[in-house]
Amino acid sequence: MNAPFQFTAQATEDLDAIWWFIAGDNREAAERVEAEIVAACRRVANHPLMGTKRQDITLLPVRF
Repeated sequence: MNAPFQFTAQATEDLDAIWWFIAGDNREAAERVEAEIVAACRRVANHPLMGTKRQDITLLPVRF
């Protein structure tokens, strides 16, 4: 199952900034980091209830 997801414009800018920051030292590392971020987003899209609630941190309905 591959649930669709998309980055907001701000998220895309942030991802690009992260890539350029790392690529200044190591382009291959920048590619790996970007791939891991995209993979993590894909996992969350496919399993939106993964993680645990931390009501000791926040009462908002978010997971960690």
